[in-house]
Amino acid sequence: MSRVHESQSGRIAESANTRAREGLFRTTVAGPGRSLSEAFACLEAGGPAPAHRSRRFSSEDSWTTRVSLAPDEGEGYWELTRIRDDLYIILSNYRYQRARFEVVPGDGLLQFNFKVSGDLTYGVRLPGPLRFNRPAVHLWRQPEGVDMREWTAAGAFERMVTICLRPEYLTRRFLGGGADLMPRFQGFLAEPGHRINYCELPITAQMLDVTVKLLKNPYQGSLYVRYKESLAQQLVCDALALCASPAVPPQMCGERQLRAVSAARALLSERLSCPPTVQEVARLVALPQKVLTRAFRSLHGESPHDFAFRCRMQHAMTLLCERGASVDRASLEVGYAHPTSFTNAFSRFFGVRPRDVKLRRG
Repeated sequence: MSRVHESQSGRIAESANTRAREGLFRTTVAGPGRSLSEAFACLEAGGPAPAHRSRRFSSEDSWTTRVSLAPDEGEGYWELTRIRDDLYIILSNYRYQRARFEVVPGDGLLQFNFKVSGDLTYGVRLPGPLRFNRPAVHLWRQPEGVDMREWTAAGAFERMVTICLRPEYLTRRFLGGGADLMPRFQGFLAEPGHRINYCELPITAQMLDVTVKLLKNPYQGSLYVRYKESLAQQLVCDALALCASPAVPPQMCGERQLRAVSAARALLSERLSCPPTVQEVARLVALPQKVLTRAFRSLHGESPHDFAFRCRMQHAMTLLCERGASVDRASLEVGYAHPTSFTNAFSRFFGVRPRDVKLRRG
């Protein structure tokens, strides 16, 4: 082999290794395919981690560290805190230059996400990709053995506080004997099956205020962690109070509109190889196009067109990563007659080319 070919092969291998290391905080601190608890364990054990992390505080029952993005990645940081073995707190305050994604294994923990800003998507099989691009509270429980994908858009300023805890700890510490008073929350406490449980709730002004205080913690050392713990507990209490209130659909959407939006979502998520236009969907669900678009955006935070595009891209990712499909086959399966058009769309959405995803799989 000539030196030129050796040099080219070296650059290709180095590029592949770099792509394999890309991801969000789990991949960054512990490697691809690692869970939340594994990422924490790796950092606490002093294992492989980026050189740009900085430890802040460690005590007998608490531990916290901040991992900053490298300049060529973007700006900002994640901050990971463990309090005893029951409570994990992740502060997300970052902006990536390129879209990033990673595989997230399930760990059975209850997760409360208090989102201030950003554009984060969870790739789940049912009911389909979930996009969180506006202030909201997300309750989440992902069973062990159930994987999903998570990605953030390029340039999105992600600001969020994530609180993870064990269901038995939440029942013992927060609910006592009052769990039966929260019917909306029962599914999160029961033994999980093989499906991710999630719920989106409105975020209150008080929650936003507390979330921002967590991101701007003014203290140091032990006070830093105790202040963080107290505010995290307050956020959990506020979220549980919302769960105790009756569910009320958005006022602008009547029962007929809710049924129509549900039918439209099903159509868009099922017809991937020959996607219908929004006009066709509106006709099939018997709603004016403008009414459907407005109601869909109110309920899901995006337009029907954007939702359909995400579903197609997520399905393409599944075909490439899990089913070993070729780029040409994936292109046809999600409605692209020309692989070049598909590659351009896929690259804009994920920040990585389809052939590079197949390279990772290998």
